[in-house]
Amino acid sequence: MEFGKLNEAEFMTFEQRHPQGTYLQTSWQKQVLSQRGRSTAYVGVYDDQQQVVAAALVSWQKLRIGQLFEIEGGPLMDYRNQVVVKTFADGLQRFAHQRHGLMIRFIPNLHRRQFNDDGQVVNLSNEDVIESMQQLDFTYQPMIAGFSTTLVGYEFAKDLTGLTATTLVKSYEKDAQYGVKKTQQFGIQLRELTYEELPQFKKYTQATADRLHFHDKSLDYYQRTFKAYGDHVKFIFAELNFETYIANQTVKLTELNEKIRTLNDQLAQKPNNRHVKAQLNEFTDQAHQHEKRITEAQQLTDQYGQIAILSGAMFFIQPQELTYMFSFTNETFKQFYAPYLIQDHMMHLAITQHIPRYNFFGVAGLFDGSDGVLAFKQSFGGLTEERLGTFTKPVRPVAYHLYEALKKITGRNEV
Repeated sequence: MEFGKLNEAEFMTFEQRHPQGTYLQTSWQKQVLSQRGRSTAYVGVYDDQQQVVAAALVSWQKLRIGQLFEIEGGPLMDYRNQVVVKTFADGLQRFAHQRHGLMIRFIPNLHRRQFNDDGQVVNLSNEDVIESMQQLDFTYQPMIAGFSTTLVGYEFAKDLTGLTATTLVKSYEKDAQYGVKKTQQFGIQLRELTYEELPQFKKYTQATADRLHFHDKSLDYYQRTFKAYGDHVKFIFAELNFETYIANQTVKLTELNEKIRTLNDQLAQKPNNRHVKAQLNEFTDQAHQHEKRITEAQQLTDQYGQIAILSGAMFFIQPQELTYMFSFTNETFKQFYAPYLIQDHMMHLAITQHIPRYNFFGVAGLFDGSDGVLAFKQSFGGLTEERLGTFTKPVRPVAYHLYEALKKITGRNEV
């Protein structure tokens, strides 16, 4: 076996077919990283028949001492094949040494534990991978619960295998089923954004980030990603036309009022009919709800205009999974349940394209109620997954130990 550079065609052919494939390991991500100042390369391992058996997009950045060579979402390889793993690790170490590397770091697209909604571990895997990497002198660091600005340690994902457009909604929990049903009744529409609309997307995601106290990506990131990924990234808006909404609510109110008049006529003839009384109370309550919605929509129209942007989200599309990334919900319009429609639409898209996994992406890995978005994601059904962790190995041991000592002295952690 032999370690070496790969060309783009070799790399992408391997990545698109590999079960560990991820948007982080693509030629499109290479464009984004390169345009944002990172040095990058495709590297891998050839077997004796010159077939690619391991591949990675590696990027490197300058530290106070030397360079960090990092593979986020990889390498893509069989971690149980010690010959392949060692060939790749030794080859990358030489590659990094030639370029003043201080250390190499792998962040594999593998998982260690899966949790149910109660936080109980339902599956444990890849412990042998940790052991084999440590035997190759890699230092292992497990993921830490909580949100990080640099690394996603926990994800929530749904297995779409075997589901169809008909059975998908039935696989949701009641909250999600209710939310999707409501959005359909309200007449909410979805549309994909153009490049020119990205500043508007950024405005809303920044407002959400400010409200929830987390870091948002820059407009430059969204723009570069849009151009680099093409059809493999989608930015979605959920919108409501208040004029159409009020018209629909008015039609339903008219129908209810007609039913109420009929029931009142029946009660005039049989005033003690319990069934008619129960129906009358039910329809009257529904009519009041529609009246309330019409009044509310009229007020919102006066304040925000005829068409309102309720929610939005960004997604990466890969053969292996469809990944939900950055999003926002306009708090003024949260009563319209728009995020449920966006998620349902994208899962239907995944099924149509035969994508087996839907990744809701980052969660805190905490089940004490402190993670505000976890319950929403859980309502669609799935499991919380702990990513395997990181594996670090010095390229220049003396300089590396000096670097670690400086980090402790200064209290700064660059990576």
